[in-house]
Amino acid sequence: MSLAIHNARLLDPATGLDTFGALLIEDGLIREVSPEGAPPADTVIDANGLCLAPGLVDLRVKTGEPGDEQKETLATASRSAVAGGITSFVVMPDTRPVIDDVALVRFIADRAKTSAWANIYPAGALTTGLKGEAMAEIGLMAEAGAVLFTNGDLPVANASLLKRAMQYAKSRGAIIMSRPDERALAGSGVMNAGALAARMGLSGIPVEAETIGAMRDTALAEATGCTLILDQVSTPRTVEVAMAARARGANIFTTAAAHSLFFNERDVGDYLTYCKVNPPFRDEDTRQGLIAALKRGEIDAVVSAHDPQPPEEKRLPFGEAAFGAAGLETVLPALLSLVHDGPLSLLEALAPITCRPAAMLGLPQGRLARGAPADVILFDPGKPWLCDREHLRSRSTNSPFDGRRLQGRVMRTFVGGQQVFAHESLA
Repeated sequence: MSLAIHNARLLDPATGLDTFGALLIEDGLIREVSPEGAPPADTVIDANGLCLAPGLVDLRVKTGEPGDEQKETLATASRSAVAGGITSFVVMPDTRPVIDDVALVRFIADRAKTSAWANIYPAGALTTGLKGEAMAEIGLMAEAGAVLFTNGDLPVANASLLKRAMQYAKSRGAIIMSRPDERALAGSGVMNAGALAARMGLSGIPVEAETIGAMRDTALAEATGCTLILDQVSTPRTVEVAMAARARGANIFTTAAAHSLFFNERDVGDYLTYCKVNPPFRDEDTRQGLIAALKRGEIDAVVSAHDPQPPEEKRLPFGEAAFGAAGLETVLPALLSLVHDGPLSLLEALAPITCRPAAMLGLPQGRLARGAPADVILFDPGKPWLCDREHLRSRSTNSPFDGRRLQGRVMRTFVGGQQVFAHESLA
């Protein structure tokens, strides 16, 4: 069956395309991108001027499956993802049990095929059990389908072990994603270190912990030639470290969480635990510096950092509450806020969540091109809505955007040419 979507504003960050036209889909692939009228097709959809863009690609999503399905399953995460326009995402290995062997990588891949609405790619654990004591089976997991390797929220403290893992990853063409963090400095911090944390009586996480961790990780990546993704950078200084290493020839990429571009430390407000994330929301100057780095193209990908936590883990005193925020349905509105406020164009906002993360992993998605997978979204960039966590589709709704008025809503999502989500207003 063929499908034509016409009268759409076509947006393709990979080529800089921004024009009105039509898209023809056949057999799950994009067959034609046309500035003309609707091509002949079995089914025709009038986009009524909505934006048509590649489906979003998210490099960092946590679920609870296997082991903590009460938090999130692959099915519920994918349901939330497609509602937010995310058609492909990488699922993190910090589950119970940890995704640190071939059988579990295959379990995630097989489970996703039968229960998920989006394309799901497993990440493998960098160390066995994420304990940082022994290197996991990187080569075998890569052959089984793991697209990158990470130690999750914790850095590998043993620099010698990390270097060996990078050397091995380099030999296998594997990608390592690492949280830049110096735990001796971060300690038991729960929010951004500074005057506000001191007034609130909370221990802080200093920016230096991230910068020093980034210096170590990039130095090891340079020494080994390994491809490294610095995961969820939250300060311009960390970006500078990455860019300096890249200028010397290192294959270094950076990601930032969408919520780090939207919120600052003052949003913690009256000890709002939904705003307790790691890395924490930084001060406003730091946030603006991060946005400027995104504008310059120095942040390669924006991620949801989706980390579902049930109410019993969040409704605690701030210092005791779990880190983490649900983010699958708010990535696009968070970036569109930077379009409405002026720093970014639509194409600049879409690039770090479409073509750039897809290119990092060598995926064919993330572009409007003949022969590419027909993973596309129709969205209204100006549609206002109130984020109510009770209406989010994730199994856990610990969203810092709860109660926020946002602009930009996904109206339809297609994966492989099949519609997997339609906004209720289209029913």
